[in-house]
Amino acid sequence: MSDTIIRMEEDFTHVDVLNADQLEIGDLIGIGGEIVKVIAIAPLHYGFNLAIENNFGEKDFVDVSEDDTFKLYIENF
Repeated sequence: MSDTIIRMEEDFTHVDVLNADQLEIGDLIGIGGEIVKVIAIAPLHYGFNLAIENNFGEKDFVDVSEDDTFKLYIENF
């Protein structure tokens, strides 16, 4: 398990920290200990609902506050 986590961290480089209102579709961000791709953003009264996809193709929805910040990553080639 640790080899998989180390390998995933080597595949990405942390480049910035974004506020929730700065997120865009296609961004790679850190949520819940993993790096996920933002595939949709819907505004809510108190923040945003993000549709995300992990590197296994599993999709999920996450509600975030306007005050939340996220690490932005780029993929290493």
